[in-house]
Amino acid sequence: MRTALFVLMLSCGIGHSIQGFAATIGVSVDISSDRHPISPDILGVSGAPDLDQLAYPLVRWGGNSTTRYNWQADVHNTASDWFFMNIPDGNGTPASSSTEALIAAVIAAGSRPLVTLSTIGWVPKPVQQKRWGYSVLKYGVQTMTECSYFGSNPPSWCTADAGNGRCNPAQNQTMYCNAAGYIVDNDPLDTSDVATPQTATAWMAHLQQRFGSANSGGIRYYALDNEPMLWNSTHRDVHPQPLTYDEIWQRTVEYATAIKVRDPAAKVFGPVTWGYCDLFGSAADNCLDGVDRAAHGGTPFVKWYLQQVCSYQASHGIRLVDYLDLHYYPQGDGVVDFSDPPNGSETAAASARRLRSLKELYDPDWDSESWLSDLGNTTPWHYSRPQLLRRVRAWIDESCPGTGLAITEYNWGSDNGASSALAQAEALAIFARERVDVAARWVAPASGSLVERAFRLFLDFDGAGGRIEGFSTRAISADIDSLGAYAVHAPGQRMMLLLFNKATTTTTAAINLGRSFNGAWKLYQFTGTSNLAQVGAGTINGAAINLSGLPARSASLLVLPESDVIYANGFDF
Repeated sequence: MRTALFVLMLSCGIGHSIQGFAATIGVSVDISSDRHPISPDILGVSGAPDLDQLAYPLVRWGGNSTTRYNWQADVHNTASDWFFMNIPDGNGTPASSSTEALIAAVIAAGSRPLVTLSTIGWVPKPVQQKRWGYSVLKYGVQTMTECSYFGSNPPSWCTADAGNGRCNPAQNQTMYCNAAGYIVDNDPLDTSDVATPQTATAWMAHLQQRFGSANSGGIRYYALDNEPMLWNSTHRDVHPQPLTYDEIWQRTVEYATAIKVRDPAAKVFGPVTWGYCDLFGSAADNCLDGVDRAAHGGTPFVKWYLQQVCSYQASHGIRLVDYLDLHYYPQGDGVVDFSDPPNGSETAAASARRLRSLKELYDPDWDSESWLSDLGNTTPWHYSRPQLLRRVRAWIDESCPGTGLAITEYNWGSDNGASSALAQAEALAIFARERVDVAARWVAPASGSLVERAFRLFLDFDGAGGRIEGFSTRAISADIDSLGAYAVHAPGQRMMLLLFNKATTTTTAAINLGRSFNGAWKLYQFTGTSNLAQVGAGTINGAAINLSGLPARSASLLVLPESDVIYANGFDF
């Protein structure tokens, strides 16, 4: 066990800084305030994690390629991510598909799968061969092909005829090349066949036959496609027109109704936004404001969508959407960059900006350190101040109470970035405090990576299955920019305090617990250079404790014994 200095205070007084340490920061806890249950589904990921290594409670099957997926032939379309190309998987049968293998593994592990169902109206052709949306032979010269992407030494498997759908009007004089440099009026049937809601529910029926219905151990969560407000760019070979408020709601009605008929116990996620802009406007608008939003009373898109959900339920007795599903990525320079293999910078400036950017999730006074700040702080929307979770929670409470809140794509940096791991851990604590119901990181961190430590802190902090679970309660740090503090109470079991030292120097946390605790405590911790491990232990008989020497850029978990008879049997307020 690594050694560290921990000073136990037996009164409610605040301890003093110890010479050599940068600061002493007060933390106050109130177990009876801001109390609500934590959903384990916030600890989810996307992709195909090794659930034997870490049992993520939820695994999302989603992303651009799931918008067009043919379950019968096991073929997906890569869309704009890779030359609008159909890619065959497995041997062309559902039984051997990687998708169903993932679902089977998730269910077998006792986790929940979140499955994306296509609503775009197209599926890849049911043939086990590559096909592409923008043929050079058919539509003319384009600015890049699958082979030219690799430069002068392309691999043997690339297809020189597969273009990127972009053209130079001076070089391409065909009717398909417009003045803006895009291939237009291409034939969607080059790659895809028409699909309907029944196409989606036919797959549901197959999955129910294999895994059971939502109430009998099968799939319970279904998402209405992936980021539809980007279809006119990501899937423009089949949906070139920008989506509007009315079109996405019409698709919601058609597909969610079919889902609920097929499995009434299923929970539907929508509208699956791509980011900040489509909180406020449709793809037909100019990010925030436009003619489509004006035609809908100037109401932000997500708020309007929620109004439709509850209005439909009042009129028809059916709740079509159970979870408001949003995607969110911090936009500050160096925080997240998927075009760069490291996926974000770990320079001193980018690391500090990454940790500050967490305030975009909740702080109504925080101006984003990104292009979002250029949007302005005018009333009533205060665009430059995202406060994402509190903003949309207010919209839910006002427009459609009872709707769950899901963040099914987000990312705060690279798998092996020290500040990224710390940001990931604090993001999970923020999700718990701010009453998020479901969350899934894009994508699952690599086994053994630094970011995996952040999830392990919540899912297996002691190496014996110890989880952070129970009720989120009030914890206030006197300096949240340096030390984040979050309290979790598991009635009858333990009290837990998460501490995130974001400073570049060691810190002392002077903690007032608000009531007396008696018994043994333990401290678990990870840093950018050390694995998650127990680093301290002792006994407490009082209401205050000083934890000295919390390392720079570290995440710590203080586990205290439950010693109050009021909570011994799970008493809740």
